[in-house]
Amino acid sequence: MLFDARLLVSLCGLLALTASVHAHHSSSTYNLEQTVTIEGTVTRVQWVNPHVFIFMDQITESGQILNWAVEGVNPAGLRRVGWERDTLKMGDVITVTGSPSKNMTTPAIYPNTIAQGGTTLFDEQEFFAGTFTLQESETGSTSLAGVWQIPLNPAVIIPRELEMDFQPGIGLHELTDFGLQALNQFDELTMNPALNCVEITAPLIMHFGGNKQITIEDNQIRILSEYDGGERIIYMTEEAIGSIEHSNQGHSVGKWEGSSLTIETTHFAENNFGNGFGLPSSTQKHLQERLTLSDDGKSVSYQFTLTDPIYLASPMSLESQWVYQPDYEVVIDDCNLESARRFLQN
Repeated sequence: MLFDARLLVSLCGLLALTASVHAHHSSSTYNLEQTVTIEGTVTRVQWVNPHVFIFMDQITESGQILNWAVEGVNPAGLRRVGWERDTLKMGDVITVTGSPSKNMTTPAIYPNTIAQGGTTLFDEQEFFAGTFTLQESETGSTSLAGVWQIPLNPAVIIPRELEMDFQPGIGLHELTDFGLQALNQFDELTMNPALNCVEITAPLIMHFGGNKQITIEDNQIRILSEYDGGERIIYMTEEAIGSIEHSNQGHSVGKWEGSSLTIETTHFAENNFGNGFGLPSSTQKHLQERLTLSDDGKSVSYQFTLTDPIYLASPMSLESQWVYQPDYEVVIDDCNLESARRFLQN
């Protein structure tokens, strides 16, 4: 699932920004200085990760037909604001306002709003504002099993040293010289693992706005991420399970301490995005986590400490709160390479 740099900006935008910046890959693909409004007929909806694409035909005043690609957020995000796979169908007439692509040989637009028949179906500001909002349930869970809503936390995602025109120094990261060099050399257009549909790794994925489904089995616990379909497996035994290979989510071993689940994860594979936006991780990455169920079962306290001596000069630590979602069903959509790389055409 591609990290959304427009989302990244919106994270800080709710703190300090007035300007809106583009999308999941790079602001270089869209003209941020221009806002256009187009009306047209939907010809196809590509409902996939990492981004839903709506294709529409616009007839210009000169009679020319322009085939637009409207780049939406991921399916899970659209479901959160009431969309379904069939919300828009072929033949529907919609109006889209947003930033057009710089390369108009393949017209594309990242929407600020999408409307149909006077009804606003999508509003970017309201959407991202909702990413920070937690809706507490009236009932609680008797265990960690169930669906939990996760708040979006930019401090985990955005390195403090990342040079931006907004909200500098927001991240928890303290980088080594090698880490700073890697961050400065990062090219999202070619180096983002999500171009190959690689899921976001922990602990970043544990702080993306969305829902997690926790399933408790006899010898393992599974944590499924609605955001990108990534799944973590926590082995509840320290017995060796054959040879342990390095992998995107690493090898996690958990144990119960009262109502708390502690997790220790090693054997992470190298990842260009493993410690934050544009900040790689090494095979020496080490993650310690604790999930504690509240007395009323309505929330979970999630704590982590992350070390990686290659890229991080000091440990990263943070605590956040998750809330129980008893009536919510996590739905996973496939990642599509065409969708993940479509922006390269713009």
